[in-house]
Amino acid sequence: MGEMELMLDIFRCPIDGSRFVSKWKCEKGHEFKEIDGIINFLQDQEVEGDKLLETIAPIYEPLWAPLGFLLTSHVSYSGVLRNISNYLNGNVVVDVGTGTGKVFDYVNCEVCIGMDISFKFLKILSKKRNKVIPVRADVRSIPLQSEVADAVSALLVIHMLPSKLSALKEIFRILKHKGRFVSIILTNNNSISRLLAKWWKIELYSTDYYIKLFREIGFEEINYKKMGAWTLFTCAKP
Repeated sequence: MGEMELMLDIFRCPIDGSRFVSKWKCEKGHEFKEIDGIINFLQDQEVEGDKLLETIAPIYEPLWAPLGFLLTSHVSYSGVLRNISNYLNGNVVVDVGTGTGKVFDYVNCEVCIGMDISFKFLKILSKKRNKVIPVRADVRSIPLQSEVADAVSALLVIHMLPSKLSALKEIFRILKHKGRFVSIILTNNNSISRLLAKWWKIELYSTDYYIKLFREIGFEEINYKKMGAWTLFTCAKP
């Protein structure tokens, strides 16, 4: 199977769920385009990323993420990515809210898909990590077939989403049987997490809230580790 045939077999139309019959044209006639190598599944939708993150995109990877995470977790950002990479290794790996795709520096994957809504971040990803397929899409309607991913990560993003349930259901859908999910989420751990939630203007939930949510969706083998303001969750699809 060629690379394009493999891509068409993995992806699906985010509008109606039908298969692609040619390059980014689905069975129902919906068409999508690639822009600067980025597959854009949001071309007719107004979906905006956080304005602050859009502004600091050029310094997010070298400065913002590592320094901010160290100050709020007392743990090295690159060290955490390195530690979770063994849990993520697989044939098809998807990183939701991928930003610049830094996690793929540590993950071994044959098909590596970085998904985000931000063109700015995806352009940086495309330039720095040419093994990763940059996809502009909404996590509430992931443009992938069901049960295709060996592992999915969502790092520093789930707490930012207004509909956590729909996003996690989509992640569960695309995971294979025994597929693995890793997430780092801002949780109500301490005064720093509450300060960050107020700054980002988001609702803050407890670790127990997310454990219950994972169980309701169907995840098993749920484990967690608190890191300052953050909680690292790992779980699997039965």
